[in-house]
Amino acid sequence: MLKQVADTIARYGMLEPGGEVLVALSGGADSVALLRALLALGYRARAFHLNHCLRGDEAERDEDFVRTLCASLGVPLAVRRADIRTAAAERGESIETAARHLRYQMLAEDARGARIATAHTADDNVETVLFHLTRGTGPKGLGGIPPVRGAIVRPLLETGRAEIESYLASLGQPFVTDSTNFSVDYTRNRIRHEVVPVLRDINPALCAAVSRLTALARQDEIYLEKLAGEALKTARRPGGFCVKTLLKADGAVCSRALRLLLAEAGVPPRQTAQRHIALLEGLLRADDPSAALDLPGGYRAYRIYDTVAVQKAEEAPRFDEIPLSVPFHGPVGPSGTWLTLDRQEKNSAFYNSFNTFCVDCGKINFETLSVRARKAGDRLRLTDGGGSRTLKKLMIDRRIPREERDRLAVVADRDGVIAVEGLGMDCSRRPLGGDSIEIRFERI
Repeated sequence: MLKQVADTIARYGMLEPGGEVLVALSGGADSVALLRALLALGYRARAFHLNHCLRGDEAERDEDFVRTLCASLGVPLAVRRADIRTAAAERGESIETAARHLRYQMLAEDARGARIATAHTADDNVETVLFHLTRGTGPKGLGGIPPVRGAIVRPLLETGRAEIESYLASLGQPFVTDSTNFSVDYTRNRIRHEVVPVLRDINPALCAAVSRLTALARQDEIYLEKLAGEALKTARRPGGFCVKTLLKADGAVCSRALRLLLAEAGVPPRQTAQRHIALLEGLLRADDPSAALDLPGGYRAYRIYDTVAVQKAEEAPRFDEIPLSVPFHGPVGPSGTWLTLDRQEKNSAFYNSFNTFCVDCGKINFETLSVRARKAGDRLRLTDGGGSRTLKKLMIDRRIPREERDRLAVVADRDGVIAVEGLGMDCSRRPLGGDSIEIRFERI
């Protein structure tokens, strides 16, 4: 078994010869065998034990065993305790999930930069693959437990549980057993006790067969992830990623590029399911050039014509309607647009520009004059030869992003829209030689 562990460490570059490593030590057979094997192979091992305070006297027994074992071996030991039930309630997680998160968090803190060795075995890998299959997994899930993940290494990943128990027996090394491992109330335990034995009857070399599968799946996944990273890099543009470039990639590459895109934006990977990737790809292929998609973790994907972007979802912008009098100078709306209204004398020279307009005083109802966001049914006629069109259609034609449309300032009265930031002025309000009002929008 020691040769097998040494080969696994070398194959995946897990540890430097004689290097320091922190062992996650529960006191069970797997973790005790891991500690003894690493010591026998010449590594400078430290140990970490977390008492989850879930199993009463049995948890105290495990802690006492670990303390005695490490003292007899001369191994430095860090013991920490955590109220997992309270932590799970506070985090809104299951007890198992909260325990795993806290365990890895505390291991990272105690490692102080050293590698962390966990006692996952070939049998654990089989159970993980089967667990993924029952939930519906993609190729990445078929990769099972990774041998190396960041600072975490798994030297026993190619070693079976039977070999481990035989090794401990040869050393006369006792271990403790967690009574909850025998309960079939947990999905993984049910797979272990009810499913795996049937598969092992079919193929006694089950662990080796699944190890080959996971190794090949991980190898393929690494290559596809590389292609996906290159595709995402090519698609990157200011403000997001090019839709056409992403869709040119092969389906297997595109879906992985989208997963990378979500992770880069901050969407929690553990909450990202294949259905979210499918929905995002549907957003890219949709005819709607300004659609949006809600994502896990409070994020949203925005399609802005040929650009897709993902960001933390914001509440709809609040645009308080403000009554206007002339003159008026001040910020309006959620984007801080600066609005200026000034009276112009009769026959004074004036030149319309992109966001500056001249309106006939006689065509304004000053009692109802205000600035606000657009409303359903708002219309604007920009030219004498054309009819009025809804602001929505005009904004689509101008390729104004959907999330920006409700931020634009609209000056209106009871008779309708007078002028809109970024769009123009209603041509029916043009001055006829009398007094007029200058309306100017500026982004500051």
